[in-house]
Amino acid sequence: MSKYTKEFKMQIVLEHEKQGLGYKSLQKKYGVNRSHIREWIAQYKQNGKFTEPTRCFSGEFKLKVLNYQQEHYLSCYQTALFFGITHASTISAWRKKYITGGREALFQKQGSRTKMPKKSLIPNKPREEWTKDEELAYLRMENEYLKKYLALVQEDDRKKQQQKKDKEKSKLSEN
Repeated sequence: MSKYTKEFKMQIVLEHEKQGLGYKSLQKKYGVNRSHIREWIAQYKQNGKFTEPTRCFSGEFKLKVLNYQQEHYLSCYQTALFFGITHASTISAWRKKYITGGREALFQKQGSRTKMPKKSLIPNKPREEWTKDEELAYLRMENEYLKKYLALVQEDDRKKQQQKKDKEKSKLSEN
């Protein structure tokens, strides 16, 4: 649900059009951020209505939006208005996903986070009182954690080395 009602947005748009009030005046009068006012006015001029927030977009739609933006040399703001997307930053996020993860990244579903198990695997008693099974489970968990940590550190090192090589190549090609 939107923070502001359609009636409230319409009142601001009408005051802008009929009374010629600017964004700054309307901001002072209603205590609403100028960027919201600008967005509402542009949405109303473009579509004759206000864009409702949408939570889910298909991968095909995201690709279509990015391609259209690229082909017509539009800003994220202009593209959001054209396609009725509430926030231009949504398109920026899609572009970033596309650049870093490729086409597949746009088709990935937003997953829910996995919940922690209700019962802790670490016994709630002094270590001297642990059974062999409890100690073994703890040591296995600790081992897995360290393996994952080491893998992340190594991956980070590889990325840094690759970036360093890329910088060196670009410097050589400039000379």
